[in-house]
Amino acid sequence: MNDKIVLDLETKKTFDEVGGHHNSKLLGISVTGVYSYERDKYRAFRENEMDELKEWLTAADLIIGFNSKSFDFTVLQPYYKNFDLSKLPHLDIMEEVVYSLGHRLKLEIIAQATLGYGKSGHGLDAIKYFNQGDWESLEKYCLDDVKVTKEIYDYGMSHGYIWYTSNGVKEKIVIRWSKGETVSDMVNRALSRGLQLEIDYISDDGEETTRKIDIQGVNGNKIKAFCHLRNATRRFDLSKIKKAKDIGSMDSFQNTLL
Repeated sequence: MNDKIVLDLETKKTFDEVGGHHNSKLLGISVTGVYSYERDKYRAFRENEMDELKEWLTAADLIIGFNSKSFDFTVLQPYYKNFDLSKLPHLDIMEEVVYSLGHRLKLEIIAQATLGYGKSGHGLDAIKYFNQGDWESLEKYCLDDVKVTKEIYDYGMSHGYIWYTSNGVKEKIVIRWSKGETVSDMVNRALSRGLQLEIDYISDDGEETTRKIDIQGVNGNKIKAFCHLRNATRRFDLSKIKKAKDIGSMDSFQNTLL
């Protein structure tokens, strides 16, 4: 199977309950959330489903997480005494952040700057849900974190960078997992060749819409284009395009505007 897996997990206990961060292997797992690109599916695995989770992980070509090498895999490893999880192909987005910036950042800071939205709660909420036996809320919380991590990975794949905010100013984090044509490349190619683009666009309030646009001009990070969703010329911010693909030539009537 040609698959990539995004992973996040929630624990049964807090660091205080196990004597500190150096005892993270004692935290225990309440639920592990994953997204499979091949299956296009989110799935929550409970503690009694670790064998099936292992099948998903070992069949994947890449595991993607955030601080997952030092935390998630440390907590997960005791469940696989005869298998070394560190042997799996693994992209830890936190490592990419440290490589680029020289220091760590919280997932929430990157998510808000990159996607316009962040985590759905606090990590202690997950432990509360577990203690209350509220599995529906626990699994939703975990899979929300998986979704945020996946969307950040996808954005980096599309652009070659992700974002964070420092002192109120958005700054780029250049990443190394992007390959091939970026959104910026596609925009400039569409402009030069008269191609129509389909884009997933993030509004200022974090809402995502899919639009078809005919590009009329590009000035730095700003794009002037005819938006078929609004049936009018609009200005778009390149950094708010999550992904793009060309869908053929612009409509003939639009070519007359150029």
